[in-house]
Amino acid sequence: MSTFTLEQMTTFAETFAKNFATNLVAEQSKQALKERNDAVAYKPTSIKPTKVQVKAVDLFKNIDKRSNENLVLTVNEWKIKPVGIPTIIDDYYFRAELLQDLTNFILTDVDYGFWMIGGHGTGKTSVAEQVAARFGVQCFSETCSERTEFLDLFGYNIPCAGGKMKFVHGGLYLAMQNGGICVLNEVDAMSPSELIKLNELLGGKPVYVPQTESWLIPHKDFRLIVTSNTNGTGDDPRYIGTGQLNAAFKDRFMKVYVDYLPSEIEEAYLKTILDKRFNKSNPHYNSLRAKQYEALIKMIVKVANALRKASVSMSGGMTPPSIRATKRWLELTLMGTSTSGLSGTRSAFLKAYAYDLSEHEQNAAIEVCIEHFGTDF
Repeated sequence: MSTFTLEQMTTFAETFAKNFATNLVAEQSKQALKERNDAVAYKPTSIKPTKVQVKAVDLFKNIDKRSNENLVLTVNEWKIKPVGIPTIIDDYYFRAELLQDLTNFILTDVDYGFWMIGGHGTGKTSVAEQVAARFGVQCFSETCSERTEFLDLFGYNIPCAGGKMKFVHGGLYLAMQNGGICVLNEVDAMSPSELIKLNELLGGKPVYVPQTESWLIPHKDFRLIVTSNTNGTGDDPRYIGTGQLNAAFKDRFMKVYVDYLPSEIEEAYLKTILDKRFNKSNPHYNSLRAKQYEALIKMIVKVANALRKASVSMSGGMTPPSIRATKRWLELTLMGTSTSGLSGTRSAFLKAYAYDLSEHEQNAAIEVCIEHFGTDF
């Protein structure tokens, strides 16, 4: 029978304790990784879309120039829509040239981003969301500022019960992972040193995400869209907080300018809203009232354009009325909204747009309305 010396027993005990500690640390690390993975808030849907073909004229019914009647597009149809697919706005109005560029960008294999430049309320973000909604594609929007960092775009940790932390994926992460669209708004307000970190992912290269301790490879259908009021040269004094962006970053995008709708197109769009809400099936309809509403539409568009020009002369401080605002103004007027002591048109104007302005801006906007409508406004 073999016996162990005291020195051998001591060595055996030290080795056992060392191995036990090593195994314990390894198991604790595995458990911590499992808990971290289980804490992820977003679970991608396992339901796959069905590819269906739809005529472009059926997808984009309100548009300034009708597309080819025979043009057919392939879109995703979902039984259960995953997180991120925008809701379709049925009466959304598209511009054919912008729509063509955006559609080609989304449906074609590209290695660059899409940059929309334009003033307040021209519909830069909404057009991306509405195209995505009709294509059945996820679209996530993030608004940038001088404090936005590259890692913020991938997500953030939030505290949970029991002192644990939960990682919530950001829009950029989800779009890269699942093959969707990420829209970064006000990109010219973000630090150039943080933006240039996006350069590599536009070329399809993997990006390391420290929050998940993993590499993220961009999906082949991932698309990055950015919007801004300037073109990133930093020479437009109207927009405070924007700056000059890195030339290498800017070089990785195709760029389009998004302006307000031409007057006749905006009028035609509002006329479609009028025809839906005030037609011969309406018990209060009469041809004289219809002509009065048509005249009102022309005046709404004239006032909106005057305020848009005024916002430029006021160094971009006043938010100009968007196409959505003119639509609300018309709808509220048609519904008969009222405020004691005010005309219906003025009440609708305030509720649709002007109550968002400062007192000084609101008074200036009302003066513009009085110039067009007269003292009865």
